[in-house]
Amino acid sequence: MGTILQDLRYGFRMLLKSPAYTFVAVLALALGIGANSAIFSVVNAVLLRPLPFTEPERLVILWEKSETQDTSVAYPNFLDWRDENKTFEQITAYRRDSFNLTGAGEPERLAGRLVTGNFFATLGVRPFAGRDFVAGDDQPSSAPTVMLGHGFWQRRFGGDLSVINRQLTLNDKSYTVVGITPADFRFGSDTDIYVPIGLSVAEVPFYKERGSHPGLWVAARLKPGATIEQARAELDTIMARLGQQYPETNKGRRVHIESLYENTVREVRPALLVLLGAVAFVLLIACANVANLLLARSAARQKEIAIRTALGAGRWRIMRQLLTESLLLAVMGGLVGLLLALWGTDLLIAAAPDDVPRLADARVDLRVLGFTLGVAVLTGLVFGLAPAVQASKTDLNESLKETERGSTGSRQNLRGALVVAEVALALVLLIGAGLMVKSLWQLQQVETGFDPNRVLALQLSLKGDKAEPAKVQNFLAQVEGRVKSLPGVEAVAFTNGLPFAGAAEQSFGIAGQPPDASGDTSPYPAVRYTTSPGYLQALGIKLRRGRYFTPHDRADSTPVVVIDETLAQKYFPNQDPLGQRLQFGQPGAPPYEIVGVVGHVKHYGLDGEVPVEPQFYLALDQVSPQSMSNVAGGISVVVRTRGEEPQQLAGAVRAQLLAIAPDQPVFGVRTMKEIVGDSIGSRRFSMVLLLAFASVALVLAAVGIYGVMAYSVTQRTHEIGIRMALGAQADDVLRMVLRQGLLLILTGIAAGLFAAFALTRVLAGLLYGVSATDPLTFACISLLLVLVALVACYLPARRATKVDPMVALRYE
Repeated sequence: MGTILQDLRYGFRMLLKSPAYTFVAVLALALGIGANSAIFSVVNAVLLRPLPFTEPERLVILWEKSETQDTSVAYPNFLDWRDENKTFEQITAYRRDSFNLTGAGEPERLAGRLVTGNFFATLGVRPFAGRDFVAGDDQPSSAPTVMLGHGFWQRRFGGDLSVINRQLTLNDKSYTVVGITPADFRFGSDTDIYVPIGLSVAEVPFYKERGSHPGLWVAARLKPGATIEQARAELDTIMARLGQQYPETNKGRRVHIESLYENTVREVRPALLVLLGAVAFVLLIACANVANLLLARSAARQKEIAIRTALGAGRWRIMRQLLTESLLLAVMGGLVGLLLALWGTDLLIAAAPDDVPRLADARVDLRVLGFTLGVAVLTGLVFGLAPAVQASKTDLNESLKETERGSTGSRQNLRGALVVAEVALALVLLIGAGLMVKSLWQLQQVETGFDPNRVLALQLSLKGDKAEPAKVQNFLAQVEGRVKSLPGVEAVAFTNGLPFAGAAEQSFGIAGQPPDASGDTSPYPAVRYTTSPGYLQALGIKLRRGRYFTPHDRADSTPVVVIDETLAQKYFPNQDPLGQRLQFGQPGAPPYEIVGVVGHVKHYGLDGEVPVEPQFYLALDQVSPQSMSNVAGGISVVVRTRGEEPQQLAGAVRAQLLAIAPDQPVFGVRTMKEIVGDSIGSRRFSMVLLLAFASVALVLAAVGIYGVMAYSVTQRTHEIGIRMALGAQADDVLRMVLRQGLLLILTGIAAGLFAAFALTRVLAGLLYGVSATDPLTFACISLLLVLVALVACYLPARRATKVDPMVALRYE
C-alpha cells in the first residue's frame, strides 16, 4: 500500500512538472470520455433502462394487418380478442384524442387518450394520487371521469392535490377528476388527460363498425409463462374465425404482436447505436493521441528510467509507475469528462426531436457514473500499456550513454502505427458524417408539392355544440374576415389536414364501375383533404388542369372534387379525368364531379413511407351535416403573408381568433417551413451529432500527426544538420519530412477506406438518396483528410528547413 501511495505522489509531481503536456492529455481524454458518457446516458435511458411498468417484459402491443399494410384495430375485433383469448392476463385498448379545456382560466387544447377502464391495471401502474378507473367508469351511462397526467397537473394546477374530485369542463362536458398519474409514467407521446373510452362508444358510429380502424391500438399483459408466439397463434385463430364470420371486413386480416419494449425503441435504436459507435471512435483517437504523448515523454525520460533500473528497480516496478501516471491522467480526464457529460446530456435533451422516446429521463445516474469510471480506467490502461512496456525495455548501458537524439526504432514504429490508426478512425467518422450530410441535402431537394414560404398555420378543435354545421360556418366566416383585414395578410383558408401534419384517409370508387370482388363500391384508398376555397392557392399547390374550388361550390350545388395528378395517372390513364365522377360512402350517395387536377403533395413527409399516395380535396362548404363534427374537430387556419417572417403575425392572428371565441383554444402555431423542417428533425439531429464527433476526430487526428512529425523533426535535428552541411537544400528537407508524413497518412487512408466500406453499411437505414458506399463522398472526404494532414505535417517540416547546420552539429 505504501508503494502505491508513493507511486501516486510521484506521478502527481511528474504531471505537475509538465503542465502543458498534462493539459493536452486531460483535454483529449475529457472530450472522448465526456462524449461517450453523454451518449451513453441517452442510450441508458432509451434502450437499457427497463420500462417503468410492473414486469414490463410481459407487456405486448397488438394491431391488425392486412395483406398490404398494418392498420389500427376495429373496436368490435378488440372486444372479441378480449373475450376469447386465453394467454393474456389483461388486455386494454387506447387511442389518441384531443379535448378543449374551458372554464378554468385560459382555454387550452389538451392531448388526451381514450382508454379502456383497465388501461393502468394492465400496465401495472398505480396513480400518484386519487384512484384508478374502475369498471363502472367505462360504461356509456357512467358519470364522466378523467385522470390527469402528472406533467399537466403540475403545469396547470401547480401540484395542488385539491384538484381531485374537482369538475373540469372538457369539450363542453363536465368531468370529475379521480386521479393523477405517477411522475415517471410514460406511454408514447406526452398525454395531458386520460378518459374512459366507454363514455363515447355509444355516441361514435365507428366504434360499432368492424370495417372502421379509428386509430385504436391494443396493449396486453401475458399470463406468467405465456409467450408471444403462443399469443400470436391464438389471435390468428381468432382472426381466422372472424374472417369466416365477417368476410366483408375481416377476410385475410391477421394480428401483429410484439413486445412493448421493442415497439418503443425500434425506430430510434439504429441511430443511437451508430452515435455510440461514433463516440467510441473519438475516444480511441483520443487514446492514440495520449499514447503518442506518453511515448514521447518516456523517450525523454530514458535516462531517469535507466538510473532507476541501475538502482534496483525491476521491469514491473517501472511499468507500474508509468501505468500509475497513465491512470492518473485517465481519472483526471474522466472527472472533466463527467462535467462535460452533465452539460452534454442536457444539451442533447434540449436539441433532440420530440419523437425520441424516454429521452426526458436521460440523466447521469449511478449506471452512467459506473460507465464513466470504467471507461476512464480502461482508457488509462489502453493508452498507457504500450508506452509503459516500451519504456521498461530500456537497455541500461545504451541509455546511460545515449544522447538526447536517441530513439529506438520500435518506439518510432509504434508512434507511426498510432498515427495510422488515428487517420483510419477519423476517416471512417468523416465519411459517415459526409454521407449523412449528403443524405440531408438530398432530402432538402425533394419537391414538397407546395410552397412553404410565408405561410403560417394555426390549429383549432371545435368541440361540442361549437361543431354544429351552422355555427362552424359562421365562426369560420368571422375568422376569415378578421384575419384577412390584418396588415400583411395575403390570403386566409381552412383545411382539416396539413401536409406533414396529418389528414384523413378515405376510400373512393369510380362512378359507373362495378364493385370489386368483395362487393366494395369504394375500394381505392386515398388521402382526403377537406378545404375552403383558396386553400390550394394559399399553399401554392399548382393547378395542372381544370379549376380550383370557388365560393360557388356550396351545399346546394353539384358536389365537386379536386384530385391530384397521382390519382389521375393511376385511375384515369390515357383519358381526361375532368368530368369523371368519384363515389364516396354507401351506394346511392351522390357522386362528386372532378373539376380540377393539382400537383401531388408529399403528405407523409420528405422521407416518410407512403402507404397511400393518391390525394383528393373536398369543398368544406359541401360537407354533410353528419360529417361536419369530425371535420370541425381538427381545423387548421392557413395564413399566407406578404412578409418573409409569418411568425411575426402569429400573435395578431391568435388575438383575432380569441376575440371571436374567448373560450376557444388556439394551438399548434407554426410556420409551414417549421413543419417541413420537423419532418426531418431526427435525421438532422443524427447528422449534427455525427458531424460534431467527426470534427473532433479530425482535430485530434491532425494534432496527433503534428505531434509525431514535430517529435520526429526534433529527433532528426542532427541528421538534418549533416544533410544540409553536405549540400541538401531546404526544399529537399521539406520533401523528406513531408514524404515521411504522407506515407503514414496514405497508409491510414487505405486502412480507413477498407473499414469505411464495411462499417458505413450500418448507416443504410439512416440515409436517403445516397448509397452507403457513395464513391464521391469517399473520394472527397479522403481528399479533405489528406489536405488537413498535410498541413499538420507541413508545419514541422517547415521548421526543419530552418535548422542551422552549425547549431545542429553542436547539438550533442
